[in-house]
Amino acid sequence: MNKHLVIISVVFFNTVFCFGQQNGIVNYTITHNWIKKILSCEYFSKTDRERYAYVWSGDNEWEVKAEVKFNVSEYRYDELADEEDSRWRKGDDYIIYRDLDKGETFDIMTVLNKEYVVQDSIYCQNWKIKNDMREIAGRICMNASFYDTLKGKEIVAWFALDLPISIGPDKYCGLPGMILEVNEANGAKVYTATSIIFSDEKVVIEKPVAKKKRKVIQEQEYNQIVSKYINECKKMQRPYFWGGLSF
Repeated sequence: MNKHLVIISVVFFNTVFCFGQQNGIVNYTITHNWIKKILSCEYFSKTDRERYAYVWSGDNEWEVKAEVKFNVSEYRYDELADEEDSRWRKGDDYIIYRDLDKGETFDIMTVLNKEYVVQDSIYCQNWKIKNDMREIAGRICMNASFYDTLKGKEIVAWFALDLPISIGPDKYCGLPGMILEVNEANGAKVYTATSIIFSDEKVVIEKPVAKKKRKVIQEQEYNQIVSKYINECKKMQRPYFWGGLSF
């Protein structure tokens, strides 16, 4: 109990000290694990999951990079293309952009080679905050979780107690601190912050371009598109993340 009081005191001091640091870049490493992704597809039979896992056992895990640029009024998440890895996204077909002043999204999403602009109010996950603590990127973090009913997987996040900025990687948001790690489906995909670089000047963030080929839709319509595609994959007994949809 005394240990927790000491931690809370340190966190309170750091929160006051860091409150003005609302401009910067967070660098993330994303670790993908094919076998854990396949094993998380509960609509497969045990035999099919084991077969897929065996086939992909030689190409099990790889890492890619991402970043979140943020200032007091907006932030943007980008997945950084790896020219040596053909599995990774190229160009600007997956961008998460949030206007915090207006409370609006302007996300670029791709499903089945079709690009969409998801323009809507910001909807965050319904987190259940827990009380475990650990250090990530030099920050004391607490964990929280929720169940993604759309893709059928458990999500665990770790947020920095001394950085009261409600942002995170990908579409994750809504916790009382910056999200520095997200673990999807027990390690199938893990976003981990490697560094946080604050700036004394406002970070310039570019809003994505609404190209003609990108249909503008709302969050609900996007979720319906994703849900329909996942249901088709279930009928065909194949992983939904093989068809251009992010895991």
